[in-house]
Amino acid sequence: MAYRACLGANSESILTRLFDEWEDHVSRTLELPDYSLALEVEEGSVKGAGRIAVVLGTLYLGIGNYGDFIQGIQTIRSQVSSVGDYLAEQAGSPFKASGCETKVRKRSGSLGQLQRLFAKVQRREITTEEAMLEAEALFGDEAADAPGFMYELQKSLEQTPLFHQQLPLLPDVAEQDMDFATGEKKRKPRPSPSLPITPLPQHLRVEVWRDSKNGQRKVRVIQL
Repeated sequence: MAYRACLGANSESILTRLFDEWEDHVSRTLELPDYSLALEVEEGSVKGAGRIAVVLGTLYLGIGNYGDFIQGIQTIRSQVSSVGDYLAEQAGSPFKASGCETKVRKRSGSLGQLQRLFAKVQRREITTEEAMLEAEALFGDEAADAPGFMYELQKSLEQTPLFHQQLPLLPDVAEQDMDFATGEKKRKPRPSPSLPITPLPQHLRVEVWRDSKNGQRKVRVIQL
């Protein structure tokens, strides 16, 4: 169902109002000195995306407010997750009134990837040196511009407690295609019949963003 059919002709004003509400919630929840916000929704497939971005040096300042580096990452990620939940909840409300279904998918972003690096080091899956190489690849050129952040990250990785290693009590057994609950072999799903491909109609993408916390709000409508 087309986005315009769900919301009518004022999709741009609806998205702008949603952006303003989300931005207000972010300012009251996310304890960072600066960040950028972006929100876009596409007609036709009713798909949208929200993004919060911050330079590494600013993230380092925000983490410093919590004293402990790891605790700071966890706290800020929790705040980001909270504002993401708010956006997902608010974004669906205009569609519900028109009987249109919406699907919400969340990504953890760089903070989530950082937490996974700590978990991999704790489980002894990678070394601190390997984790730092992954972090440098994650942040790219910004890593060189924020040496304090990278130093604290390495120190925290070196100090993070490792999980106890578990010794295998049974030799490895080749995995079989069996359902252990019933003892029956799993049935392979039947291939679904191919459907005729119909061309997608032209539609619009509406983008609203602010490059910095106090920057000017911008709106753009793109014909796809």
